[in-house]
Formats: sequence, structure tokens, C-alpha cells
Amino acid sequence: MIHEKIFRHAVGRLAKIIVKGEKARFSNDIILELEFLVKDTQDLNFHAPIGINHPQYWKLKKYTAERAQYLQLEYSGISRKELLETVKEFKLLLGSGFNFRYKVPITERIKSLKGIRVSATNRKMLHSLN
Repeated sequence: MIHEKIFRHAVGRLAKIIVKGEKARFSNDIILELEFLVKDTQDLNFHAPIGINHPQYWKLKKYTAERAQYLQLEYSGISRKELLETVKEFKLLLGSGFNFRYKVPITERIKSLKGIRVSATNRKMLHSLN
């Protein structure tokens, strides 16, 4: 099962969280996999926050799966609240009776995740451009 949710950030960026759940064999475990995509105002499609032309791309390739996913999450601008809200919706769609596990355990690392922060002055400037 797949659940997608799109968030609009103050800087005009859209961020998409994709939660994929796969039932483990011979148990009631659902293994959750998270994917983070972004779409800026000039983009036609959603894409990974760190692409091949990004300065952090080669650093990302050297990381473990957990650290690479956290770096993608960090650069997407998604906040902790948005991520937890999306995962909660996915769990509600499936209902009770399942044990949920993450393919890459990222929830322990998101305690300090803030998302995109924009000051009130910058927010006014952004809205005047639109």
C-alpha cells in the first residue's frame, strides 16, 4: 500500500512524502519505507531533494541508507510534524492489528527536524512576489 501527502511550504516549494508499506511474510508486521520529493516553482515534476547536480550528492552516495535518507529529508524542508502526521494517516488507513517497523529507522533521528523556517519579513516579501 502507498500513501502520498503534499505540503506547500512558505518559499513556494512543494514537498511530497511517500509512505510505502509492505507486509512481512508469516507475521503481522508492516515494513514502512519513506521517500521524500520536492517540486520548486520552476519545476515540472517532483524530484529528489539532492540530485546529481547538488553539492551534497557525492556525500550522499557515501552514506549508509539511514544517513542518506535523513539527509534527503533534511534538504526537502519537511518538518517533524509533517512527517509524523503522514505516517499516522498511513497507519490509520491500514487499521489496527499490525506492527509497524521502518525499513530505515529514521524516527529516532528526527527529534530536532525543523523544516523550512521563514521570518515574518521574508514571508511578506514572498507573498508580494506571488
